[in-house]
Amino acid sequence: MMPDHHMVIGLTGNLGAGKSTVGRIARALGARVIDSDQTVRDLLANDPELALSIARAFGAEVMLGGRPDRAALARIVFNDSAALARLEELIYPRVGERTAELLAEPTTAPATIIEAIKVVEGPSVQRLDALWIVESTPELQIERATATGRIAADEARRRLAVQSSFEEKERLFRARRPGRPVWRIDNSADVKALQERVALAWHESLALAIRPPT
Repeated sequence: MMPDHHMVIGLTGNLGAGKSTVGRIARALGARVIDSDQTVRDLLANDPELALSIARAFGAEVMLGGRPDRAALARIVFNDSAALARLEELIYPRVGERTAELLAEPTTAPATIIEAIKVVEGPSVQRLDALWIVESTPELQIERATATGRIAADEARRRLAVQSSFEEKERLFRARRPGRPVWRIDNSADVKALQERVALAWHESLALAIRPPT
């Protein structure tokens, strides 16, 4: 039996773990997926107030054509934890607002997945009924992250170094959302194995028929 409450599942995983692949598989299974990376890209491109705040905080060198330059920002924040925290402080409230707007849109999907590296740390965690954590080995993560040629291996290692571990994500989620279930989805084999694991997590998540706290 489906829950009366529309289930919201957090989907997280560090660079190269494969969370976007899991998101695509879940969408094919019937989930509505909100991609927080895309939400951030849209906000950086279209929110003039956010752009002004970022320019004031980081200077003109991170702006390109009047908009924040994601590559320039990345070069700064992935080498400076204080800068990363400042950027998140500026972006997170707008991401939370936009995510709430997207969640409020009507859907026939039985559940919505919010996909984000920091879905547990971010403003949407209180909306989550369950969490999926996509895991892989550091070697595979770096291999996947560098496969497109957009970043080098050293840069991938720097980014991974500032991201919380899978265990830390689970501990934080259990602290912030007591009693909500967590699925650890291994993505260290082939796509077929991953599809089977995602399908299992999807059906098990729906079967729980989680209701919101009263």
